[in-house]
Amino acid sequence: MQRYFSAFRGIEGWFQTDAALTFMAYNQILARHGVAGHTLEIGVHHGLSAICVASLRGRERLFYAIDLFDELQSQNVSRSGAGERAVFERNMQRHFPDTSFLRTLARASADVVPSDLGAGFSFCHVDGGHSREETQRDLALCAAVLLPGGIVALDDYFNPEYPGVSEGVTRFLMANRGALRPLAIGYHKVLFQKLPASFDLHGEFAEAFPMVPSKPVRFWDCPVWFFEEPLCACIDLLASTPERFVPLERTGGLAAIALDHDRINATAGEKLILPVAVTNVSSHEFPAGVEVFGLSYHLQSPAGRTLRHDNDRTWIETFMAPGETRTLELAIDVPPDPGRYRIEIDLVWERVMWFQDAGNRTALVELVVE
Repeated sequence: MQRYFSAFRGIEGWFQTDAALTFMAYNQILARHGVAGHTLEIGVHHGLSAICVASLRGRERLFYAIDLFDELQSQNVSRSGAGERAVFERNMQRHFPDTSFLRTLARASADVVPSDLGAGFSFCHVDGGHSREETQRDLALCAAVLLPGGIVALDDYFNPEYPGVSEGVTRFLMANRGALRPLAIGYHKVLFQKLPASFDLHGEFAEAFPMVPSKPVRFWDCPVWFFEEPLCACIDLLASTPERFVPLERTGGLAAIALDHDRINATAGEKLILPVAVTNVSSHEFPAGVEVFGLSYHLQSPAGRTLRHDNDRTWIETFMAPGETRTLELAIDVPPDPGRYRIEIDLVWERVMWFQDAGNRTALVELVVE
């Protein structure tokens, strides 16, 4: 999990960390019921979400990737992304030493029929063409190959930029009543379950992951979980795997951030170097790498209002073992206007979370600018 999320910075795409966690959570429940088959993604781009979906396949099962790569982009009528096959396959090989499970179909999903894939799929992710016709056909393809109880995740149902997605879903569900039931909404995705299903996947999610904040809503006359809060605030990403989530323990925190001073003086516009001691108080290694994991800060008003959220990072380039302490030099861009400010210092896992999101305490220092 650490290796995958650390790659978010280096792979182009729009897939969110919390969407990946949602996929993994529901797939864990499927696996408990023996629904662990092949997986499929329509619209893989450069593999950011494909790596996740491939990891959800059952033992000795396959992952199918369908996309209009390279010169086939002339068929991309909805202009919903343009991927390069060489980049996609290179990213897959970086994360899977053996890619013999990968089946790449460089063609329009409209040209793929169920017999091209076979049966026995447990999870499908639809993020391809965003027109009405493409969405309707893609849902039909997934419904045909999914095992009973399996899941199809759909991108951009509520995105007003692509109204064809919701129209395609409506047409499919009206023409195929009882084929799919909605399960969850969140992070630009809607999850559906193939019927008939011998288990209540909706109810079992609440029992399996009571720490995940969710809101019950109704959608297509079905109870659905709406996810809005970040899942990293309740799941220990350092200890979890795609197959097993570990609840985040709030008592000890993940890191201790210490400063020698609670107030510093600086000249307007200067670059200030602030020594910060960071201790890994968790029981697992911290991520590491340039543009992956580091120390940063938020510039605030004296009352705590955020003035500049994202600032320079001091990258932690090698793994920090549990109990290890390092003193890092954090570069502070002093504001050009004199006055009093507050610096809130935190650790950031790029495109995954600030440690504050996981309940970890930040460090505060008053900044007086002359």
